[in-house]
Amino acid sequence: MKALKVLSLCLALLLCLSSCGIIIINDQPGKNPVTTDTETEPEGTETSDPKEIILDKKTSDEMKEQAKATLDGLSTLKLNGMRLLIAAVDDTFYGGDGSATLLTSDRVERAKAVAGKLDADVSVVTFSDEELCKRLTDAVGENRYFADVLAVPARLVGRLVNDGLIKSIRTVANMDLKAGYFDPDAMKAFSAGHCLYALTGEGCFEPEKLYCVYFNRELAKSLGYDMYSLLSSGKFTLEKYAECAAAAEAAGKASAVLSDRAGYKKMLLTGSGFDYTENGTDKVPAANTFSDGYKALTELFASLPDAQATADAKETFLEGGSLFYIDTVAAAETMSTSELAWGVLPFPKYSGEAEYKTYISPEATVLCIPVGAADDRSSGDFIEALCAASEGYIKYDYIYYNMLNVLRDNGSVNSLNIIINNPNYDFAPSMKDGYPTLYANTVTSFEQLISGRLTFEEYKEKETDFAEYLAKWFPIKNK
Repeated sequence: MKALKVLSLCLALLLCLSSCGIIIINDQPGKNPVTTDTETEPEGTETSDPKEIILDKKTSDEMKEQAKATLDGLSTLKLNGMRLLIAAVDDTFYGGDGSATLLTSDRVERAKAVAGKLDADVSVVTFSDEELCKRLTDAVGENRYFADVLAVPARLVGRLVNDGLIKSIRTVANMDLKAGYFDPDAMKAFSAGHCLYALTGEGCFEPEKLYCVYFNRELAKSLGYDMYSLLSSGKFTLEKYAECAAAAEAAGKASAVLSDRAGYKKMLLTGSGFDYTENGTDKVPAANTFSDGYKALTELFASLPDAQATADAKETFLEGGSLFYIDTVAAAETMSTSELAWGVLPFPKYSGEAEYKTYISPEATVLCIPVGAADDRSSGDFIEALCAASEGYIKYDYIYYNMLNVLRDNGSVNSLNIIINNPNYDFAPSMKDGYPTLYANTVTSFEQLISGRLTFEEYKEKETDFAEYLAKWFPIKNK
């Protein structure tokens, strides 16, 4: 029954967003009005805007009711007003940032619903990375309580695992880990051996930490590329992205700009949906980096023009100096009144057969259960209630707000729907601080391969040793 409810929510959202078009209400400079006329254009250029439809404004309320029904249907403990402590590095995911936005409002209302369901005094207390780890380490060493749930950046998971500070979530009773409000990609990425180290899902939706590819529509058109057509046909791949980038540079423009060029190609690889390792339940992680396909990817990245890092990458892009601009989806609102005709794309996928994914910041919040939690069941109940109470409507409201007030065209709205539902989590970057050898043999080796400091033949020599390393640190003990 729960699966049917999840399916109905997904269908409601997809039906609204995959119809023939939308009404563009955000009529600002640089935005083209919607027309139902189809203008004949040369092949390969930007297509005309889609026909208009009306998006049902009642859908959000209906989805909220569905989420409420899902929350009400959970079997959870009643804590009778007891305190339930969430130790966090960033508490924005839970209660918003204090701004008068729909997203903050949804987060606040969601928090009230979760506290009511559990009959708990939910408190979120923030710490720095170092303070959280030190206090938790001290508490575990002294067999003391520290918190019921940890809300930490994904990049911190490896350190917590290696220091023995978090439990495997698979050991917690009563959690439906197959529920649609949990992110299955993240679940795979944080699984190794018999353990599931962290969870995320609908309750941790953070557009502030999700990245996309902005593109200059007029420049793309002048270069002969219909970006939305490439996207919809499944042809927006890393190879096509590299082709577009080279064409932009040949035309005297930067191929891409972003604030930190050092992470550019690593972002593209992870955002493409490629994972350095293959993970799963009751499975030793296996490297995906010794195949001929991966060799071809590294050669492609070696030839890809570097991005340009500027003091203000956004301004460079908005002044027409670059074809692509890499930033968070939340950055779109800061460009809503610009003169430039821009659009939004997910990250290019690593192959034609892959699905579109997108890059998510290492700062993205994931949920863990610390050693010494007062009661594992209540910790698990909070995590599940938070995700169930958020299902569907928070993302829908975000898309709807952006459709009305921020985005320029139907293609961008469809892209946003792909982006917020398909972040790509990866085991290797998340485990960096606890397992530097894992990182060195994946992410660092990628950088060395594309820079020419390491040949693929030299890298292949590490394959057996790396497999033995993974089996040693993330073993299958029970068969």
